[in-house]
Amino acid sequence: MKFSQAHPLSWMRIAHGLFGLLLLSVLAVGFAQQDSITRVTAVKLEPSKPPAAAGWNLAAEFDIELGHKLREAVDRGLPLQFAVDFKLMRSRWYWVDEEVVSTTYPLSLSYIALTRTYRVVTPANTYNAPTLEDAMQYMTKVRDWGVISRDRINIGQPYQAQVRFRLLLTELPKPFQISALVNSEWDLSSEWLTFDFTPKREALK
Repeated sequence: MKFSQAHPLSWMRIAHGLFGLLLLSVLAVGFAQQDSITRVTAVKLEPSKPPAAAGWNLAAEFDIELGHKLREAVDRGLPLQFAVDFKLMRSRWYWVDEEVVSTTYPLSLSYIALTRTYRVVTPANTYNAPTLEDAMQYMTKVRDWGVISRDRINIGQPYQAQVRFRLLLTELPKPFQISALVNSEWDLSSEWLTFDFTPKREALK
């Protein structure tokens, strides 16, 4: 009985095909493990409460996930500086939109090797967490951030507010800044979330 033999080129095509599939699967797993994610999931402007001056505070929530390289950097002692940016714009039919308010809420994340804890520092508080996940969960919410004072806006006039969350790449050491230019995992910045805001007088009573 004779057995037919496959042509050498057929085996080469099969081998190349299997290698391609293996390479794609490895790359897919690598990207799934390394990609950093951040986006604004909820935002609201609320009237400030006494004894704060009359105005509006921002409450916002974010979905933040550090990729493999950022996690590794934090665990090795590299502090990361973040910022929540807020803008209030007024449209003008005769010119470009006017920027009425522009302010930033800074946050920092670091690992304290002596206590084996993670520390989040904000303008309002310092929070120590036992795990990186707990620290990141704390960073996902911003509350009672005074962003608009009464004297900066006109009651009843429509505005557009914008919010985003980002990693401050310029605060990284120079070697990491260079790495960030070619590695998108370091570009942890959300898109601007834009929403309408019309201040009402009764909200300040």
